[in-house]
Amino acid sequence: MRRSFGYLTKEGFRNLWANRLMSFASVAVLLSCMIMIGSAFMLLVNIQSVIDNIEDKNVIMVYVAQDADEAAVTQLGDELKALKNVSHIEFVDKETAFQQEIEALGTDATYFEGVENPLPDVYKVSVDMMENFDETSKEIEKLENVDSIRDDKDIATVLINIRSSVTYLSIGIIALLMLVSLFIISNTIRITMFSRRLEISIMKSVGATNGFIRWPFVIEGILLGVISAVVSLGAVWGVYEVVKNSVADMLGGIMDIGSSLVPFTDYIIIILAAFLIIGILSGVVGSMVSIQRYLKEQGGVTYEEDD
Repeated sequence: MRRSFGYLTKEGFRNLWANRLMSFASVAVLLSCMIMIGSAFMLLVNIQSVIDNIEDKNVIMVYVAQDADEAAVTQLGDELKALKNVSHIEFVDKETAFQQEIEALGTDATYFEGVENPLPDVYKVSVDMMENFDETSKEIEKLENVDSIRDDKDIATVLINIRSSVTYLSIGIIALLMLVSLFIISNTIRITMFSRRLEISIMKSVGATNGFIRWPFVIEGILLGVISAVVSLGAVWGVYEVVKNSVADMLGGIMDIGSSLVPFTDYIIIILAAFLIIGILSGVVGSMVSIQRYLKEQGGVTYEEDD
C-alpha cells in the first residue's frame, strides 16, 4: 500500500513536468487570480489604515463652562474617561490655549496685549468606534459643566460609509475571484485529462481503481496550487512596493498618507497562508471534480473502489 502511494505521488510529479505546457497555463491562470485577490486585500487594508488615521484626528472638542472651578474640571475629565466609547482624552487649559493662539498670530499678537483671556478650558476626546460617534457626542452634551462641544459628525458619517462600502466590495471581489480560480483550474485539469484519455483508458482496462487513477491528478493539483501561491506572493509583494512608493511620493506633500500605508511584511504570513489554502483547495477540488466527471462520462466510475 505504501509503495503504491509513493508510486502514485511520483507519477503526480512526473505528470506535472511531462505536461508542463498545461501546467504553465494553470499556474498563469491561478497567478492572475491570486494577484487580484492579494491586491484587493492590500487595498482594503490600506484604506482601513487611512480611515483609522483620520479617525484618530477626528476628536470631539469639549468646552468647559467658564464658571467651573478646578475640582469641577477634574470631575468632568473623570466622567469623560468613564464613557464607554471614549479611548483617550487630552486636557488643554485656557492659559496654554491662549498662549498658543498668541504665538500663532506672530506680530499681530500685539493687538491682544492687555486683553483678558476669553478662551475656556478644553478636553479633546478621541472616540473608540466611529459607529457610535453621534451617540457619544450626545452623552457628552448631557454632562455637567459642559458649556458646548464641537464635533465633525458629517466626516464621521462619511468615514463609516466608506469603510462599509470598501469592506463589502473587497469581500465580494475576493469571493468572486476564488470561484473563478476554482472553475478555471477545474477546466484546465479536465483538458489535461482529455489529452491523456488513452493513458487513462489503458489503466482502466487493466483493472486500475478510480482512486488509483485519481491520485496523480490530485498531486498535480496540489503542486500547481503551491507553485502558484509562492509565485503570486512574490508578484503581489513587488507590485505593492512599487505602487506604495509611487503613492507616497505623489501624495506625501498633500496629506500624511505615507505613514498610513502599511508595510507588506506585516501581512506576508496571512497572504501566503491564504494563497496556499486557495491554491491547494482549487487544485484538489478542481482535480476531484474533473476526474469524477471524466470517469462518469467514460462510464467507468466504481464508487466502492474509491479507497
